[in-house]
Amino acid sequence: MNCYKSSIAALSALLAASTATAANEHDFMHHLYDYIENTAVFELGQEEGHAYYIPKHHKLLNGQWKFLFANTPEGIPTDFFSPQFKDGKWSKIDVPSNWEMRGFGDPFFRNVSAPFKANPPFVPKEYNPTGAYRTTFTIPSEWSGEEVFLRFEKVASASFVWVNGQEVGYNEGAQEPAEYDITPYLKPGQNSLSVLVIKYSDGYYLEGQDYWRLAGIFDDVYVYSAPKTRLFDWYVTTDLDAEYRDAELKIEATAKQYGNATLPSGLSLKAQLLDAAGKQVADMQGNGLTITQKIADPKKWTADTPDTYQLLMQLCDASGKVIDEARQTVGFKETEIKDNVFLLNGKPIKVNAQCSHMQHPVLGHAMDMETVRKDMEILKQFGFNAVRTSHYPPVNEYLDLADEYGLYIIDETGDEAHATEWVSNMPEFIPMYQERVRQMVLRDRNHPCVLFWSAGNESGEGPDIAEVVKEGRKYDPTRYWMYGGNAAKNAAEDIIGPRYPTPLEHEVQYGLDTNEKRPSFMDEYLSVAGNGGGGFDDFWREIDAHPNLMGGAVWDF
Repeated sequence: MNCYKSSIAALSALLAASTATAANEHDFMHHLYDYIENTAVFELGQEEGHAYYIPKHHKLLNGQWKFLFANTPEGIPTDFFSPQFKDGKWSKIDVPSNWEMRGFGDPFFRNVSAPFKANPPFVPKEYNPTGAYRTTFTIPSEWSGEEVFLRFEKVASASFVWVNGQEVGYNEGAQEPAEYDITPYLKPGQNSLSVLVIKYSDGYYLEGQDYWRLAGIFDDVYVYSAPKTRLFDWYVTTDLDAEYRDAELKIEATAKQYGNATLPSGLSLKAQLLDAAGKQVADMQGNGLTITQKIADPKKWTADTPDTYQLLMQLCDASGKVIDEARQTVGFKETEIKDNVFLLNGKPIKVNAQCSHMQHPVLGHAMDMETVRKDMEILKQFGFNAVRTSHYPPVNEYLDLADEYGLYIIDETGDEAHATEWVSNMPEFIPMYQERVRQMVLRDRNHPCVLFWSAGNESGEGPDIAEVVKEGRKYDPTRYWMYGGNAAKNAAEDIIGPRYPTPLEHEVQYGLDTNEKRPSFMDEYLSVAGNGGGGFDDFWREIDAHPNLMGGAVWDF
């Protein structure tokens, strides 16, 4: 699944050999730009995307790290990642946080324009804010014999990672997780972790969202361990019968083997389904790593009835011994489009949504769960039933709480090239577009709250957008796609997304147009800035009158 995973040996050797001499500094920076201005390299040394699950053996590395800020990458010592490097005079910074919210660099807001002269894939040389991070950690003795992973949930924008002075990998993509197998780099006792974060890379051209442009390690950082034979990924689907009463629960799991051994034969999957009270609903045994089980009349998940179940999964060896396990929240639901109408569990629904950024006046993009809960409670109190996660996948906990509270999520791929829409016509950007949607779908597809997917926002109308939808469908064929594009319609969409029509235009062009065979969802339809909320009654009068009009999302919350 991970495209363009070229070897990191050349960069590792270069960085390990670099010193403070001018010649070596020049060589280091030359190679650096080969990465941050190279569309073919956007991740190196990473695990493939998979369902989000942090096992019992884990440590949260959040806290105060040593930090050095520079206006360009050249301002960072070239050997800062060495375990022997003296960082006593460095500042300290909270992880997670955006460095602009901690007094480093300049926070600024952009809607359309880039913060520098846009020339993809090149980045500015005179000002490219850069942060060097250092911390240490130890591995508990009970993790002995297991594989150890380092996981960053969100880092803006490009990042290099070292453990004990050895380069582990590279990532671009501010809103997607990056996970590394660090087992070969560990040593007994204290281990050093160093991260170089660069604000502007070629990946930044797909991060032109309409909000504050901030950088840094701004979400959770974990180390965790898993068995050498690991339950790596799982895809849970719920197919309702013709009466929308009973369901076929299907679990398709993937195992992965680490070390020099091959994946053992005879692996099998067991699972238990528990209701909200903890009562067992089903005890299931798989044929290999797939389980299909009929569940009689389960409670159906909707925004009004957010009933969920817990799925306990166990990976067993050929003798039946449990070697790994995981847990997944499950909601029984099914979406369909019939006769131009969007259905949930066989019934037409209207989606009254808000566009919502992960943004806080003090914390920046590092969201706390108290704020998320408050947001969701406000939305529920005022009659909204959905959120379009503009314009990137949210933090993991946001989806957990949406499952719990009952909010439909339109989960949006982290691509917006608003200042350079023409990159959607550039084939060299296709793998980068694909990786962002792949990471989102693999992480989020098991959440019942995800009602349908979005292929991004205002990223142009070129053929790359169709590749986003095509790639996403590979990993979740059960849900539909819209695109928050600049045009009213895109050929790749299952659900068209007109934005900011007048109520009359909306009704005439979309509610009464018998030639359009797709339902319509206004991905943005009112910009509520100051006193700009007029027209709600007119819009919803026509939305309620036409079955093919699904609703819309207000900009923004």
